[in-house]
Amino acid sequence: MPKILVIEDNPVEIETIKTRLKKKNYQVLIAKNGEEGLRIAEEEQPDLIFMDMILPGMHGLEATIKLKQNPETKGIPIVALTVMDSSEFVATCFKEGISAFIRKPYDFNEIFAKTEKILGIQEQTSKTIMLIDPEPSSATMITMNLMRGGYKVISSSNGNLGVIELVEESPDLILIDDSVSRDGDFTAFKELKDSNAPLNIPFILITYESSPERIQEEMEKAGADDYIIKPFSVRELIEKIESHLQA
Repeated sequence: MPKILVIEDNPVEIETIKTRLKKKNYQVLIAKNGEEGLRIAEEEQPDLIFMDMILPGMHGLEATIKLKQNPETKGIPIVALTVMDSSEFVATCFKEGISAFIRKPYDFNEIFAKTEKILGIQEQTSKTIMLIDPEPSSATMITMNLMRGGYKVISSSNGNLGVIELVEESPDLILIDDSVSRDGDFTAFKELKDSNAPLNIPFILITYESSPERIQEEMEKAGADDYIIKPFSVRELIEKIESHLQA
């Protein structure tokens, strides 16, 4: 039976989470502050920790840093429970070892899905691609073709909104059209890339550029790992995606 430690100070939320997780046959441990959470984590060695980010005394991020510095607990995955979702906060949390985020108020379907994914209880039936493209016609075409190829697609026209969805959905790969750079929306993704976003999610830049120098410049702005030049065929796109997902 997988063991989950919930570090949370709100009595109502504690009882709700504990009840729902127990119904899914998880063993649930509770800590009401960061200090207690550190002690229980080291003694009990849970399979997963849900960490409230706003706690009395030691806050959630500080507790996370201490857990990751301790050789006895550094390997335990931590999921943040939070109302905070700025790109700066998200990047800092990923840098310090947070595996995933769940935004308050809770969606228990999301809690169960992320728990199963992190613990490896349930294999994903399809890979998830996030597409950031402000051009509706282009986004629709790419989305439809990827869905026909068996992928789940999360689409956003705005890079900053895409960061929030990245936190919530944990996609397997991100496609970014370079036209988002007009609004400076590369910035948030670059911050995440520089902070080692969860699972080192590959970024592929979609571009009209043909000059290798310009392409390299745009890739650096976005923090992209690879690129594909428009116009491209569906087969070219799928092959590019699969080359990164299978790496």
